[in-house]
Amino acid sequence: MKKFDVIADVHGRFDKLESLLLKMGYRPQGDGFRAPEGHQAVFLGDLIDPKPGHPSPGGVRKVLKAAKAMQEAGDALVIMGNHEFNAICFHSYDPDGKPLRTHDEKNHKTHQGTLDDFPEWEDPASEWLSLWLPWMKRLPMWLDLGGLRVIHACWHSDHFEPLDGRSLEDDGFLLACATKGEKEYLAVEALLKGIEVPLPEPHFFIDHTGTPRRQFRARWWHVPGDGVSCRDLVFPESEAIVELPVDADSRELFSPYPADAPPVFFGHYFKPASQSLAPECHNVACLDHSAAIGGPLVAYRWNGEASIKLENYISHS
Repeated sequence: MKKFDVIADVHGRFDKLESLLLKMGYRPQGDGFRAPEGHQAVFLGDLIDPKPGHPSPGGVRKVLKAAKAMQEAGDALVIMGNHEFNAICFHSYDPDGKPLRTHDEKNHKTHQGTLDDFPEWEDPASEWLSLWLPWMKRLPMWLDLGGLRVIHACWHSDHFEPLDGRSLEDDGFLLACATKGEKEYLAVEALLKGIEVPLPEPHFFIDHTGTPRRQFRARWWHVPGDGVSCRDLVFPESEAIVELPVDADSRELFSPYPADAPPVFFGHYFKPASQSLAPECHNVACLDHSAAIGGPLVAYRWNGEASIKLENYISHS
């Protein structure tokens, strides 16, 4: 049985990725790393886009080259994160010639750390547009590996069908995924960005990027019952979220993760760097501990167990 080393959001931090892989017994080979016998790495997406204020010169390109080399050698599996999807949309256009993701100041700022590594990115023949964009389009949005499952943000059975067997290389499908209101758009939003619950009016909060938000990321593996407050449901925990009840309509957004289902691993949520390495419940674990802004890059070494074990966590430092 193959053993999987599941690695959370790298965000261009090749220095941390290299330290983590070497610590787990991987050895440099070409642009990538050779896995220990019987092991395979699994990247949970968000390989790109260093966080603003946390530059990593050259890191995105090195991370992409390592992940692709390992994928081609059979040493790694790679799934898509919301940052890969957003990048695809940033560099793709609708039939009217408008970008599928607007080139406004906020989106440029989010993506700038990647663009800095590919200064020729606007040239159609550039490495970025000719190699990396097509490669990212081919990445799956989730993997069910039998004894474990991986997805970037949220394992939600209601949203797999519109995307199953489709590829973002299909321009029509990509357009549907980027068009608000389409079932494909709703599915991508849920799987790659998670369940977002609206706050009661007029409440809002400021997220880690300084952006005002009127919706919060929720503990999607639960279903909120009567009397559950927004603060009870936010993930990660945050005192910035009000203790008012969750709107009854919002409960329809959730699909609980069964207690007898295989372990599922995801990233995306920027758990505090100080938070202990532990699962959310016996078969649900977020591995993103804010490596992009100073936290550890975290992996879980899965050896076939049905319940997640604390001793199988490992960080780069």
